[in-house]
Amino acid sequence: MNDDELARVMRRLDPARTPADAPIPLDAERRLREIVGRPPVARRRSAARRRPLLAWTSAAAAVVVILTIVTGVLWMPAPSASALTPTPLVYTSSPADPAEAVAAARAQLARDDDGVMAERRSLSLGWYFSASPDGAEATVFRREWVDLRWNENFSGSIVTTAAEATDADGDTVPAGEPAPGTVVAESRYVQNQFRPLSPAPPTPTADAMRELLRTSVGAEGELTAGDAIIGARTLLGEWTLDDAQQSALLQAVLEAPGLRALGTTRDRIGREVIGLGGLPSSPSNADVTLLISAGTGRIVGFESALVEANTDLDLPPGSLTEYALWDVRDREDAPR
Repeated sequence: MNDDELARVMRRLDPARTPADAPIPLDAERRLREIVGRPPVARRRSAARRRPLLAWTSAAAAVVVILTIVTGVLWMPAPSASALTPTPLVYTSSPADPAEAVAAARAQLARDDDGVMAERRSLSLGWYFSASPDGAEATVFRREWVDLRWNENFSGSIVTTAAEATDADGDTVPAGEPAPGTVVAESRYVQNQFRPLSPAPPTPTADAMRELLRTSVGAEGELTAGDAIIGARTLLGEWTLDDAQQSALLQAVLEAPGLRALGTTRDRIGREVIGLGGLPSSPSNADVTLLISAGTGRIVGFESALVEANTDLDLPPGSLTEYALWDVRDREDAPR
């Protein structure tokens, strides 16, 4: 028996049928992001066990980190690395309290039928912080389309496509390679490999949504507003929700203590939105925000910013570390 024949016999005896080029399961990828996403400054943990805040990185970034860990070489930016981040949103005309903003959004969702159906797909346009390896300040920010599609049998795919590049103020600048529209990463999940937060369409009640948010962040006690916002970001990263589900999700977020009404602004693509902010209970050094469309009442965005300075990356308090935008399928440059 030669080496090739022996290899074929061993493969037949191997009970694992996952293809060699299949992506790492999503639950393993989430645990990996927990490892690399922990903040450098430790704080006292609450009695309840909670998952740390995770930035939803692109498939390309996740693959890079996975490969470096597997090979035993994990590059980290030098302590002197510094970077600019996109300009924080400026809010005006703050509502008296979050309940007003949520009540108005829920009334709009009940009144207007925009035809959005629940779907096992999440399309987002986002930006994610990455330090410059040479320590130079970043002045150009490339956005990415992240398109997750999955099926009832838990197969699916994540395709990451380059979008346009902007400066810190959000103005489009000449883009280098890869050109907008270029697929920069693609991962596929075989049957039973994808592990969603909610396998079935989420029940459109606040109680059901609250349990999903609790599961998402691993909360055993009361959810804080920041925890609820992070959970909503996870759910919207896997599902397109209909208006009734969006309304229930907003109510669950509202009922979490610590929610702040930030006021009205325009998001990164010019839509009028209302911001709701909160602080997570885990040691994440983050202030997180949900953006609600003033035109539809739907949740259309998420942002995360530093509460305290990050001295390792030379980032001051308030620096943006991530944003993601949903309900963006009508854009001409959106993946089809």
